[in-house]
Amino acid sequence: MNKFKLINIIGIDGAGKTTLAKALAKELQKQDATVRYRYCQYFAKLLYPLKRLARLSVMRKTNGFKNYGHYNKTKKVTSSRFPLLANMYAAIWLIDYLIQVFFKITIPGLIGQKLIIDRYIFDIAVNLSLTTNNDISYAQKIISFFLKFAPRPDLILFIDLPEEVAFSRKDDIQDIEYLRERRERYLALAETYNFKFLKGTKPQKQMLIEARNIMDCNEQR
Repeated sequence: MNKFKLINIIGIDGAGKTTLAKALAKELQKQDATVRYRYCQYFAKLLYPLKRLARLSVMRKTNGFKNYGHYNKTKKVTSSRFPLLANMYAAIWLIDYLIQVFFKITIPGLIGQKLIIDRYIFDIAVNLSLTTNNDISYAQKIISFFLKFAPRPDLILFIDLPEEVAFSRKDDIQDIEYLRERRERYLALAETYNFKFLKGTKPQKQMLIEARNIMDCNEQR
């Protein structure tokens, strides 16, 4: 961890992010006591009233688990009809997340901790671009804005695997299409942000070894 203060592990649900992030943090703690694992999923705080209002109004007849197609279409049509509200929704979401990151990531970094982050802005940007029915350039704008105020990862490990495999691993995912559209956007962001690929179909021990190898190769540069 001499070169790395912030390692971000990302991927679609079911990829094995949490297992790998915890294992990597535990492994690195043997060499450096300042290493910490951080789960950085977004939890709605400021945005909660608007999410609640949406569920009671435009989204009231939808259910992402029973009929994801109808749920997804309703969300996109609503965002297209009310772009100003969609952008306000996205802005509150992003500010809400920045506040959470300040306490979870920024402050620990300032006091010398080195962090292995499970999820981060790339997850948020992908979700926001889909929620507001925008293309990948919108996600890139979200990321660029966010990184002006929050720490930039030194290394981004992207666990990639077919959405069919990820879907078979978990029973709390809405639909395979939910994974497919997110995986497509991660892949579209990969080159721009220099994602380092790990094959999510490999055993966790093998992925841990490969993650360490990637770290070693980057540290030697």
